[in-house]
Amino acid sequence: MRIFDADRQEWVGHEQERRIAELHDRDAVRQGKALRGAVTVLAVCGLAFGTWALGWKDEPGPTGYLTVLEKPARSGDPAAEGDTAAPSPAGVPPAPYEEVFDAEGFRLAVPRGWVRDLVTPTEGFNVVNYRSPEGDRRLQVYEVGEASPYVSLRTWLDETPMPGGFDQLAPLERTDDEGRPAARLEYVADKFKGEPDIGAWHVIDHRFEAVDGKLYALAVYGSDADGRDDEEEFMSTALAWFCPPEEICPEPESH
Repeated sequence: MRIFDADRQEWVGHEQERRIAELHDRDAVRQGKALRGAVTVLAVCGLAFGTWALGWKDEPGPTGYLTVLEKPARSGDPAAEGDTAAPSPAGVPPAPYEEVFDAEGFRLAVPRGWVRDLVTPTEGFNVVNYRSPEGDRRLQVYEVGEASPYVSLRTWLDETPMPGGFDQLAPLERTDDEGRPAARLEYVADKFKGEPDIGAWHVIDHRFEAVDGKLYALAVYGSDADGRDDEEEFMSTALAWFCPPEEICPEPESH
């Protein structure tokens, strides 16, 4: 039995045999992950050895150095006990964004002053929303269970009742995020359940494989009346700063 998830606007609980048939979409990208992991470990070991060697040269005797990475507190989790959020990079997000370590364990950047809420569906993954104080802009983050980003969006298009006024702006697009599979859907719609009536909404739904090998969705929502560049910038910043739980991600490039 499948259940329609109104928060993610899609059906959940797909048949197991369909997932098995779709798994081949992810096989190719998995083959490179072990090699990337090995290269990363060798690079870190080389850096650690170079640091030790310089310290030994400048000191009277050999000196060992131990660096402990303390995980920062997460948004919505004051105690931060058992924190699994990714470490903060050295840089900072561009204004007016701020770095957030979400209680679900991931890192990203959102505009300052936005309000977080969590939706726990009866089936599937939790959905995290960050909303502007006026409610006219939103960032949605959640893990997806399909075999690939493209299949996830294709399934949404084929099996989900579209919101009122739905108009797909471009063909469903396969993309590549640093060697990992991704897909993007851009559209406008007149209204969404539980959201304010602001006229046409402009939506960018980007689904991708992160460095932990899991699939995630980032969806940005905003008014179509003020143009579409702001949603593009919002998505670009969110993607650059996204880091899944228990992973150390590269520092995003400054803009």
